[in-house]
Amino acid sequence: TGVQTCALPIYAAKAKEARSKLENAGLKTYTQEVDTKEGKRIRVRVGPFATKEEADKAAEKIRKLNLPTSVLKL
Repeated sequence: TGVQTCALPIYAAKAKEARSKLENAGLKTYTQEVDTKEGKRIRVRVGPFATKEEADKAAEKIRKLNLPTSVLKL
């Protein structure tokens, strides 16, 4: 289970800024570049987590940073 924080247009600076915010909050992050019908995106993700409860807890922490979240089973 993981948490997707945001899928940003291919602006590396924005993804780096989001990752920095998350990592400063003590969360482990990684990115994934994907092609979508809207163009290339960089997904900023947090995790993995052993349980959905842990992912939900991280998502709540992320919301407090004013970042969008989605809990995903990966």
